[in-house]
Amino acid sequence: MRSHPVVKYHLKPDWCRPKSRARPAGASRRRPHTPPRSPTESFNASASPALDMSLRRASAHAARALARRARAVAPLARDASSTSKPLEFDRLRAAFATTADAAPRVSATVDIESANAPEAPTRAELERRPRLSLVDAARWVKANAKAKFAESVEFAVHLGVDPKRSDMIVRGAVRLPHGTGKTVRVAVFAEGEDAEAARDAGATTIGGAALVDEIKEGGSGAIQFDKAIATPGMMSKLKEIARILGPRGLMPNPKLGTVTTDVAEAVREHLGGRVEFRAEKNAIVHVMVGKVNFEEEHLVENVATVFRELLALRPKGKGAPNASKYVRKAYLSSTMGKGSARLEVSDLVDAASALK
Repeated sequence: MRSHPVVKYHLKPDWCRPKSRARPAGASRRRPHTPPRSPTESFNASASPALDMSLRRASAHAARALARRARAVAPLARDASSTSKPLEFDRLRAAFATTADAAPRVSATVDIESANAPEAPTRAELERRPRLSLVDAARWVKANAKAKFAESVEFAVHLGVDPKRSDMIVRGAVRLPHGTGKTVRVAVFAEGEDAEAARDAGATTIGGAALVDEIKEGGSGAIQFDKAIATPGMMSKLKEIARILGPRGLMPNPKLGTVTTDVAEAVREHLGGRVEFRAEKNAIVHVMVGKVNFEEEHLVENVATVFRELLALRPKGKGAPNASKYVRKAYLSSTMGKGSARLEVSDLVDAASALK
């Protein structure tokens, strides 16, 4: 059975239907103005039932709009209850006015102490701190160490390189002539004769595949060492625990000399004060150069040794800084000391050149 067709449009009066777009030549594009007629006149002049319904709906809509507009502009009604108390809004407004009148007024006089107080130092004034020589800086750091334990002495250098570029990464290791003052536990991943040589050199932890399996099962709790050295033949087995050693900086690396065939010499270097450094994302290098209980001459030699190695690692490629712009600033400080001593770069260069 065929259904009735769906009506897609409503019945509209003749004046609502779109007229032909054609217009006589010379006619204006604007619609001619016709004076509005009241709904009553339109209703009387029309004989169409559809127009009758449209006009009735328009009149009802206009009446409702007028009623809403009248209610919107009407004043709010007061509290119609039997009590004589004012509205809540009036009560809060009266309380606020009373509090504002009772509050003390701000005096226009100037505080003498605040007016005579020194202004905060600007960045330019902070940069004018006196630059000390390496000897004076070592003496100043030892005098400012007030902790009850032997604080570590740190050497920080701000380099003029871009660490984001692969050809400007400054990374290396150096053996301090007077050590770091810390007890270092060295582990060696080796087997056979290399393991015996590492044991004679003073390594604390020695093992091969068994040590790898122990760390793999125990995780970080099985790590009982501070430095790790491995032979080239053990690197294939260390891949299984790379995720454990890598985040802690214990993964052996050929660039740092921790992957070598001469494990005995590598162990002696780490036990004798070998330190590793690398430029951070801000191009700053931090290196521990000893303890505050060291002699001033020993601290000076350790700092000069590290600085000489930094100068040797200066990038030489395109866009690399020259010798005068390679080192921007250098500081010497202790772990718990107040502040740091800024070093004179020219004095550091002289001290590094004076080393044998």
